[in-house]
Amino acid sequence: MANRIRVFTIREGKVTKGALVEKFSLKGAGMEIPAILVGEDGRGRKLGVLPVHLLPHQKEVWEEKGEVIVNFASIGHTRSGRPKLIACPDGSGNDEIIVVFRTHIGFRGGNSHTGDRKRVYYTVHPLFRGEAASIGLSNGEYTEEEAKEYNAVIVRAAGFEPSEQFTSAFESNIEFLPFPGEIITRGVIAQGTAGRMGSGEQLVAVMPRGVVFRTGYSGRLYGAPPAHYYIWDGENLLSATWQERNLVDLF
Repeated sequence: MANRIRVFTIREGKVTKGALVEKFSLKGAGMEIPAILVGEDGRGRKLGVLPVHLLPHQKEVWEEKGEVIVNFASIGHTRSGRPKLIACPDGSGNDEIIVVFRTHIGFRGGNSHTGDRKRVYYTVHPLFRGEAASIGLSNGEYTEEEAKEYNAVIVRAAGFEPSEQFTSAFESNIEFLPFPGEIITRGVIAQGTAGRMGSGEQLVAVMPRGVVFRTGYSGRLYGAPPAHYYIWDGENLLSATWQERNLVDLF
């Protein structure tokens, strides 16, 4: 029997149990089917459709209200070999979960889905490359300790003091591990005509236990966090910003 596992939805760092199953119209067949929908329909966008086989009482609610929440499911396949979910009354496994990623984007921005942070390195800011070259530094990668060591020398060579407006001659760069989940459905959201102002993905994926994953957002965020980190510990799907992780050593 296929593994019956829990289903979660994440949106802007908030975790909710279950996933919303809506009505999707098959225009050619003139019928509606229950499905989890991610992304959007339209130019520069893509609507991801994951069919869901509902339990009888769930189907009654879906037919009456047009939507229903599914909390447990197993993964099956349609006749054409495409993935589908089969709703279950309960769960029997906790080594993995199904997650619906309703990941947003910043204004004129995008998003990303990755694993945890792998490393942080530093490169010379473009405005200071001439001064860096004058003291024999290349445009390569530097550790935090090296950046701190050379920063004041470069800034002073540019005619500034480290305490003035331009205090850092280096930019930090973060490298992330690959996304650890198995993606079963993809969709694309966007802003503007044909998505030219910005776009990003939304996913449905199977996520393993004990492995950190991340949703990142770019563009204008107006004070909102640029990323959230998650981990399934076998009982709870935990969510935190990078600052929160460092503050309480959550995971």
